[in-house]
Amino acid sequence: MKNNFIIATHNIHKIKEIETILNFYHQHGEGYRKKLPQQAFPPESTVSYEENAKAKALFISQQLPAAKIIADDSGLELPAFPGRYGVQTARELAQEVPNGDLNDYLIHLVDGKSRQFIMKTTIALAINNQVVKIGHGQLKGTIAHAERGVNATGFDRIFIPAGESQTLAEMDQPTRISYLYRARAVKNLLDQLGE
Repeated sequence: MKNNFIIATHNIHKIKEIETILNFYHQHGEGYRKKLPQQAFPPESTVSYEENAKAKALFISQQLPAAKIIADDSGLELPAFPGRYGVQTARELAQEVPNGDLNDYLIHLVDGKSRQFIMKTTIALAINNQVVKIGHGQLKGTIAHAERGVNATGFDRIFIPAGESQTLAEMDQPTRISYLYRARAVKNLLDQLGE
């Protein structure tokens, strides 16, 4: 059965990625602003990925109770810097890298240290103002020494999954989707729904 999910994020890159992932799994998704163009989100907590995902899904579900609302929260964890990032990744990197060149920053940040990373995603599904399922996904690997690949943007150009030699951005779409932390969370959620 093809589900139609409303994606509770204002990040246009994340919407596009989740739409692509859902389409890959024969589902459909669209950003919530198509239904609620003026709606903004309340501030995120710093508690956990799950709490943030649930709060976003519930916030939009209150206004679109009949819809299947999905929201995610993701974060970067670096063994070289155990006290940094995680659930605060977006906020911390925005302060540390005001020019937005995150890949170059991370490449140099781990120079001479462990280049290992873990990306984690939690995705919540809310219907009728209740969270009904939680999906989890993660990717472990190493940070490349330079950006590589043209098949994707962002961190995909520097993230090499464990056991691979290519960055995510060097892989074809089916291979890349099989590794994406957000795709793994979506797949985990769909598996729970029996899709």
